[in-house]
Formats: sequence, structure tokens, C-alpha cells
Amino acid sequence: MAKKFKFKLDGLLKVREFKEKKVKIELGEILKEIEQTKSNIAKAKQDIDECYKAQEEFINEPAAATMVQFFPQFIEAKTEDYKAQENILFSLEKRYEQKRLELAGAKGEVKVIENLKEKEETKFTKEKEKKLQETIDELTQIKKYRERNL
Repeated sequence: MAKKFKFKLDGLLKVREFKEKKVKIELGEILKEIEQTKSNIAKAKQDIDECYKAQEEFINEPAAATMVQFFPQFIEAKTEDYKAQENILFSLEKRYEQKRLELAGAKGEVKVIENLKEKEETKFTKEKEKKLQETIDELTQIKKYRERNL
């Protein structure tokens, strides 16, 4: 029965492929966080704009002084939230770049082992075909010898 190709580093290849998939998942989670943070920033900007509009409308009507004090406090709180979200976004973008580099390294490691596997498989196949051809040649010679002697 023909011997099948067995790559000795299959375990290592699987570990490296798992690491690559893990980094891809982490990268996706970071992208999800970045999008959520961008959404939070947009929401904070929108809230600030709406507060300014509401303040202008509120000032045109007679109102209590306590209500007028609410607007600057709200705007200040939203501005602080906006700045915090921008800081979070900046750190997430740095993490994203680091993970991207880590992913590139992981892909490189997987590719190296896959190339080695392909080389060894090609070598195995060539040796197998060579042995098969030698067997065919040998059988052909035996057949010719028998035909001559009969």
C-alpha cells in the first residue's frame, strides 16, 4: 500500500494558524470598539449642538435662573465626555496598529511553515513518482527479458 505524506510540523502549523485566527478575532474586536467610540464621539457632538440650540430657544422664553445654569454644566460634561472618547479612540487606534503588525508577523510565520510543507510534499511526491517509474522500468525489462527467452 502506498505511503501517504505526513508533515512532521503539522502540530506547529496548527498552533500558528490558531494564533493567526486569534489575532484576527482580536483585531475585529478592536475595530468594533473603534466604531463604537466613533459613534459615541458623534453622539457627544450631536448632544452639544442640540444643547446649544435648546439654550438659545430657552433664553428667548422667560425661565427660571436654575434652568439657565443647567446648560453650561451639561455642555461641560458632554465636552469632557467627548475628550475622553477621543483619548479612548487614540489608544484604540494604537492598539489596532500593534495588532495589525502582530497579524502580519503571524501570517508570515504560517506562510513559512506552509511553504516548507509544500516543498517537502513536492519532494515526497517526486520521490514516490521516481520509485514508481523505477518499478515500471524494472517490470518492463523483466517482461522484455521473458519475451526474448521464450
